[in-house]
Amino acid sequence: MGGEPTGGAAAIVSFHHLDQYATVPSPITAAPPVARLVGAASVAAGAATLPLGAWGPLAVLAIPVLASAAIARLPLSRLLARMTGPLAFVLLASIGLLVLVPGEPAAHLGPVAVTREGIARCGFVLGRAIVALGAAVVLVSTTSFPDLLHALRVLRLPLVVTAALGLAYRLLYLLVDELERLQRAARSRNAGGGDAGRRRLMIGVAAAVLGRAYARAERTHRAMVARGYSGDLPSLQAWVWSPQTVLVLATLVALVAATSAAAHLGVL
Repeated sequence: MGGEPTGGAAAIVSFHHLDQYATVPSPITAAPPVARLVGAASVAAGAATLPLGAWGPLAVLAIPVLASAAIARLPLSRLLARMTGPLAFVLLASIGLLVLVPGEPAAHLGPVAVTREGIARCGFVLGRAIVALGAAVVLVSTTSFPDLLHALRVLRLPLVVTAALGLAYRLLYLLVDELERLQRAARSRNAGGGDAGRRRLMIGVAAAVLGRAYARAERTHRAMVARGYSGDLPSLQAWVWSPQTVLVLATLVALVAATSAAAHLGVL
């Protein structure tokens, strides 16, 4: 329970899986992927549409995110670690609000004044991003990529988009596998000594990976056509909507809608 769960493909390649908790038994992973996607999207949309300064409603929306992570046995440390990269991008994009939003100066950075209103707006942007990203991280951590594509197909995302995403996801593992094979071969032969040697090695590895990837793509396409591929990647698991899942999802959507409405009306 305390160890890091791993998928079956991890024994083949060491590519890092985002959906490491998709195989952990829990009410979250037992729910249909569509329910998980709709729930995460509703929380993220609710957080994104909250008015500025609605910290109370934002805290309310954070509760189902934390509850879902706990139910799915996703450690808080892992949840925060997976949010670090996207949050850094959000911080970089919103840090200009500290000096661009007019208001009462709170500090000075040389000739530039940091305003209290700018701090409040930047902080709330980060707060909304934390809640929305938390919902997204719980979703991708507990839902395998094929199941997520199945949910997108059910929600009428164009078939060509889901098929392209599914094939790209599968090819990514093959690319990483080929890259690791070539790197091991180069290290075993003590290739790439010196800066110039390393540059030549990287160019050679990149060219070999692209060549092998093209050859594998051709073989994969022929194998798929021989097995009856017609443009769709069907799900191998039949998902059943239980009354409990419908009730929980309806309650979550209603909670998000009520929280957002109360925030806009100034009740919370």
